Amino acid sequence: MSLIELADLICPNSLSMDKLNEMYPKRNLEEGQMVTRFAPSPTGFLHTGSLFTAFINYKFAHDSKGIFYLRIEDTDQEREIEGSTEILQKQLEQFGIVYNNDLKYAPYIQSQRKQIYDSVLHKLILENKAYPCFLTKEEIEEIRKVQEQENVKTGIYGKYAKYRNLDCKEAIELINNGVPYVVRLKSNGNKYIYKDILRGELKLQPNDYDIVLRKSDGLPTYHFAHCCDDHYMGTTHVIRGEEWLASLPIHYELFDMCGFDIVNYLHLPTIMKSEDGKRRKLSKRKDPEASVTYLLEMGYPKKAILEYLLTLANSNFESWLKDNNNIDDFKLSKDYFSLDGALFDMNKLNSISKEWICNNDIDVIISDIINYAKEFDNSLYKLINSDLSYFKKIMSIGRNSINPRKDYEKYSDIYSKIKFFYNDEFNNMKEYEGNYPSELVNDVLSFVLDNITYDTEDEWLLAYKSKASELGFAKNKKEAMKLGVEYNFADFMNIIRIAICKDTNSPNLYDVLKIIPTVDIINRINRFLNKE
Repeated sequence: MSLIELADLICPNSLSMDKLNEMYPKRNLEEGQMVTRFAPSPTGFLHTGSLFTAFINYKFAHDSKGIFYLRIEDTDQEREIEGSTEILQKQLEQFGIVYNNDLKYAPYIQSQRKQIYDSVLHKLILENKAYPCFLTKEEIEEIRKVQEQENVKTGIYGKYAKYRNLDCKEAIELINNGVPYVVRLKSNGNKYIYKDILRGELKLQPNDYDIVLRKSDGLPTYHFAHCCDDHYMGTTHVIRGEEWLASLPIHYELFDMCGFDIVNYLHLPTIMKSEDGKRRKLSKRKDPEASVTYLLEMGYPKKAILEYLLTLANSNFESWLKDNNNIDDFKLSKDYFSLDGALFDMNKLNSISKEWICNNDIDVIISDIINYAKEFDNSLYKLINSDLSYFKKIMSIGRNSINPRKDYEKYSDIYSKIKFFYNDEFNNMKEYEGNYPSELVNDVLSFVLDNITYDTEDEWLLAYKSKASELGFAKNKKEAMKLGVEYNFADFMNIIRIAICKDTNSPNLYDVLKIIPTVDIINRINRFLNKE
């Protein structure tokens, strides 16, 4: 019996290479255009590191006027979580990461591409580059024990590859008798010049393992499927995490033995977390920020998250951002990537998010907040819907000044900080315990009752400072210490805030007095004075 019979038995529905090339022709690309992809497994939530990888792939394709596509790698079906694909697709869409899944190269789900893998596998078997392996789990475990005793690397290779040179007739008989098997690569152990776009030429040991190409369930392994798919989908650049660097010798050998041109590889730095002065990989189990869902639930604007990810990617992005606001215009450069690992810093994300919220167009911000509140914050959503123009006035406080106010790090901060503007919410808030003498409180609030609104903030501030001075408040803490006075102008304003906002922290008090209806200001002060 021959290799042809063996190949036909293992891959009965295979197509010729000519037919595959006809079905999946080379992409017609202009010089410099990149074809990149995001290829997640549907095994849970979108990891922040995965979003980073997807966005960088998207950006490189976008910057080169190329193509970015989404491929779902679901060959490990035991780990698949139902609904994960839909969540991944939705979250990419939310972040504006648009993929172009041209039907010409479909399907984009690996479990639906079995005929492609079988066709390439048929070719490899015919060329004596792959073979069926009937090793049981018990036999593999026994081989591992022997290798450990002999102090050699563990795995199936060389003399440990028991079925590597099995006669075709014997192999066919075993298959026909229903003996379970996998198909392995007959590694040639060849050396290649391994290259990475960021790291240049790499010194890596060549692969000599007879890796599994097709599992006993008939589905391909990641290594084999990625090779076939990237070839027949026309990928020019595989951009992935640096944890895949160790697999490069396997992938080079696979592309070579399949007769495919080797793609360009770029391995991104791993996103790290600082803990107890040491760096470790951002963890799904330990770090809530490792989940994109968490970041969205907390209300970080999606554009701010992307801006932050670009700071992790290119060291020159922050300086660029000072004079630009459309990240689509920023061009990624391999020269500005760090190879030390990107350190995820929540404080930095908070700072970028705060800047984004206070500096972007108010209508864009309002729309973004509404979308957030509708999905994650029903209390805030109700306030917005009760009076949209009123909410817009609140969110506009301090935005038009030279140094705009930065009251909110994320959208989840908003409800607790603005609810006092709404009477129903205000009435249900806990009273703030101030420690100011009742006589002083009465004097301050009695003045406010007669001086709520002014034409300009300068006039208002001058009048309030003048009254504070008249009542014996110092200008500031320094002057209070010098004069031996207990209270200063900040205390004067805090008395007003306690009565009107039930807190000493609030947005600009002048704007608060302008936005809350005068009748409500009067009612709040009178109720407060009566309690006093």
